[in-house]
Amino acid sequence: MRTHILATVCLAIGLAGASRAQTVYAFDPTLTVTELSGPPGPPCGYPTGPVNFLFPTGAGLCPGPGAFGAPMGDIASNPVTDTLYVTDGATIFAYSRFGVPLGIAAPPIGGLTGLGMGVGGLLWITNGVMYGAVPTAAIGCPGVALFFAIGPFPVPIGPIFAGPITDIDFESTTGSLIACDGAGTVGSFMPGPAPVVGPYGFFPMPPPCALGAGLTGIAFDKALPGTGTFYVTNGVMLRRSLPFGAPPPPTFYAPIFCTPIPAGAPVCGLAYAGRMITYGAGADSAALPVPVIGSIGQSLIGNPAFAVTLAGSIPGSHALLRTAFAAACPASLVRGVPFYLGGRPFLGASGPHFLMSDTTVGAGGGAVVPSPIPATLPPGTRFFAQWLVLTPVSFQVTAGAELTTRVL
Repeated sequence: MRTHILATVCLAIGLAGASRAQTVYAFDPTLTVTELSGPPGPPCGYPTGPVNFLFPTGAGLCPGPGAFGAPMGDIASNPVTDTLYVTDGATIFAYSRFGVPLGIAAPPIGGLTGLGMGVGGLLWITNGVMYGAVPTAAIGCPGVALFFAIGPFPVPIGPIFAGPITDIDFESTTGSLIACDGAGTVGSFMPGPAPVVGPYGFFPMPPPCALGAGLTGIAFDKALPGTGTFYVTNGVMLRRSLPFGAPPPPTFYAPIFCTPIPAGAPVCGLAYAGRMITYGAGADSAALPVPVIGSIGQSLIGNPAFAVTLAGSIPGSHALLRTAFAAACPASLVRGVPFYLGGRPFLGASGPHFLMSDTTVGAGGGAVVPSPIPATLPPGTRFFAQWLVLTPVSFQVTAGAELTTRVL
């Protein structure tokens, strides 16, 4: 197998320019985790969305979540271990990205309304009036009792929030927290026993988007650290916003800043994840089942275990993984199937596309390209990718994919 390591690819792309790509997780009282991106926007209907993946939370060796209702319940994502944490208010549950139960834990306070992933394996938790951070390393089966490694501290109700907060998140770049409350307030504050306003201030969420009071979930965009860009929801609408409610510029992964949440019930929490997202659709020149592009791990800067995957192809086929600086809009055609990468093999108007891996499809119909993400890359570095596969009987391609580096 010939492979060009992602460090070289991303360095070139970083010099060419940056964009953003990610997904947002939501958790709702039907006990379902939903992974969202997009939805597709003009002019080419990119990216795929709004639902990327969903799974019902359930029991493994340990029990699963029980019934709950807003404002309780939330979700958080650990990009280092690629673990999801959800709460029904009384207990914290751990799952893999595909919904495999990993463990449970009893928080040191009950009635949890918010979770937010911090650094060093610490999970910020709140019951609306108190907050702090707990370690997650020991969560497993049988369950463990968690303790506060930081705090607990009182929520700054009065100087910042109008009442108990309904969700919380942490930003490593500024060391600040962001939260929302049932009165429609979003507030940035520094952790500690005294109320200290954070770098993004506090404000009521303004129209449009019909959010109003009853905010239930919030999450920082961690591909844009230091800008205060965040997601917020009232359970049925999802809004991407800058501080004080200004709409951010549209991006490839979020061409529309305000969208309905396609969940089975009003969601009670949000979490950010650095996932590869897809656009367009795979194809096979002989109308055979199409292969799928995917990834292992999150696009965390310095992640040594990140990899790009191929699944659903024909064993023994010749597979090429190509990358580019931009998506082709509209897609071009290669041997009658769509090619979603912009540019040409040599420098063109949108930059080049080039070979990242040249390999043979394995016995299971797949391939894995290890692609460690260098610690020197800035957040927001992007690349686009697509597999091209020459099978014994056809030519096939996956959908296009975009990935962007993130911080903790």
